[in-house]
Amino acid sequence: MNTKTTLLSIITILSTLGISSLTQAQTVNSRCDIYPRGEDRASNVVNCTFSQRQGFIRIQREDGISYELKPDGTNKYLDQNGVSVVRENEGPATIFRFSDESVYVYQNERAPASTTKKGETPENLYSTVPPALKDLVGARAGQAEGELQRRGYTYRNTQTFEGGKSAYYIENKSGYCVEVGTVDGRYSSIVYNSSDRCNPSN
Repeated sequence: MNTKTTLLSIITILSTLGISSLTQAQTVNSRCDIYPRGEDRASNVVNCTFSQRQGFIRIQREDGISYELKPDGTNKYLDQNGVSVVRENEGPATIFRFSDESVYVYQNERAPASTTKKGETPENLYSTVPPALKDLVGARAGQAEGELQRRGYTYRNTQTFEGGKSAYYIENKSGYCVEVGTVDGRYSSIVYNSSDRCNPSN
């Protein structure tokens, strides 16, 4: 191999490495504000990271929820379940419109320190569905109890009423109280509720 060929090979390798480094995912510490569909008030504000590589986007929330977005046209994406997501820009926020919620991403910002006591359910979460349990609404109660525990929820107590019952669980990661309503043997609703509902004496 002559000097010219060797030099060309080195340039090609360096160019490839340079392009490769440019296409590496850039991860930015960010703040994510979560708005349920149709609501003008955020149900949750959490720290998150925002990564983008060759059009593919990953948003990782500190509460364990993540979004994997695949490009599907100009400002359009498909999430990890193949559902359409629209990207918008509004001031400093990059907004991702999902089917059931909107995620406002503020890059290089951090969520404010929580003033809520550890384990105390924030009032703005009352009656909202824990994201990790959405798919269990409508499930058979007997079959789903074990799944609740596997996903990090600890049973506390049950209250019965005419036509059904409500079981209360602690969300282990946050300490928040979750009410699981059962009617006709199926989970009719799963929502956050006041922390005192999870008191075994109630």
